[in-house]
Amino acid sequence: MQEALIEKLEAFGLSAKEANLYSLLLKYGPKTTGELAKLLHSYRVDVYRILETLGEKGMVEESVEKPTRYAAVPAEPALEAAMMRHAYELRWMEENRDGVLKLANEYLASEVLANDLHTFKVIKGRSNTLAAMEQLVKIAEERIAVISPLGGISILSGSGLLERFIDATNRGVRVRYVTEILLRNIDSTRDALAGGIEVRHYEDYAGVRFLVADARESLTTITFDSRRHGREAADTAFWTNSAEYAQYLEASFELLWDNSVDAVKRIDHVLADAQKIRQGTAKNSS
Repeated sequence: MQEALIEKLEAFGLSAKEANLYSLLLKYGPKTTGELAKLLHSYRVDVYRILETLGEKGMVEESVEKPTRYAAVPAEPALEAAMMRHAYELRWMEENRDGVLKLANEYLASEVLANDLHTFKVIKGRSNTLAAMEQLVKIAEERIAVISPLGGISILSGSGLLERFIDATNRGVRVRYVTEILLRNIDSTRDALAGGIEVRHYEDYAGVRFLVADARESLTTITFDSRRHGREAADTAFWTNSAEYAQYLEASFELLWDNSVDAVKRIDHVLADAQKIRQGTAKNSS
């Protein structure tokens, strides 16, 4: 019975591990990460990462008590939320399709491409996209600019790519990252800050994900697969070594950077809000 449920949940965008953990919470009720690790015969850090992605998908909720306990969102609202995410993703792609095609056509028609042998390629699959990102990070000599909505920094942390960014800062590369910082990705954000990465918060960012290295090469996400997580996700990205296009992206990044919030201030704000919620819950229970 559980295997059949897991198979069906995968059709709603869950990985096998996420579906397994969600089904356990659904049946046995709220659990701590330690209890779940025992049930799954896994490590707490792995369980936490799965819970983090389930939280992003609206499939689990966490308590304000200590130790934190995680509970499954009832199946009907959880599946409705999954369907709404897919609808939003499709709407976003429809809204941005013409803009991406326009940029691609302008780039292909430019004289710079013909004269200077600038090239481009379409990269399919998250595994290949992460590999392309890693290569850009490795070749960067001066600066890296990255922008990604909520969940992006957690993907980097879970894939091990965050360590490559930290390696870049250690060799003197300035790495800046704009994302949305919420309670669920504070740990990943702190890891980045501890590694010398400059991070800022931008509220409800819904634009294109991209990475620019030294204003020479860039990687832009055309489609982001929200149905699957991990390296099996079917993302599509656009890589080019056109300096003109890279500089255009970097200029967009600078605008967002100037209008975003320092990560440390944002973390303090999020934790203060969480503390108020805990205190309110404690008063109500007493």
